[in-house]
Amino acid sequence: MDERLSDLLALLRERFSAEPRLDEVEAFLQSEGYDRRQIGEIIDLLTAEIPASARQSRPLFDTPATFRVLGPHERGRFAPEAWGHLLALNGAGMLNAAELEHVIERALAHIDGRIALDDLRSLMEGAGFDESGPGEQATIH
Repeated sequence: MDERLSDLLALLRERFSAEPRLDEVEAFLQSEGYDRRQIGEIIDLLTAEIPASARQSRPLFDTPATFRVLGPHERGRFAPEAWGHLLALNGAGMLNAAELEHVIERALAHIDGRIALDDLRSLMEGAGFDESGPGEQATIH
């Protein structure tokens, strides 16, 4: 570690408490002219010095951050809007990972050709999935 970085870490330790709020440290570093990459590296070094017992035990995300990528056999089948809708439902917690896979497999098996957003919604509605969420009422005509 070079001397300039050592001096900066010493300054941050003095300026902020033993358990620094990382958003405050980031704001300070931005005001000093550091870019996002540099700030990330500095914060990594700073947090590595904090003993594990002093760190907050709360995870960064409430749920594990996962993502789903289209497989080669799915790439040409899903319209971008349909795929984005599935990812949005998954991201909102309305579909867990197993349910997402089930919907994908069912759509591939039951819809011929390109899977559009309307096709996907019809398939999910036919299976009893309600997108309206817990606080909203679905309108029935």
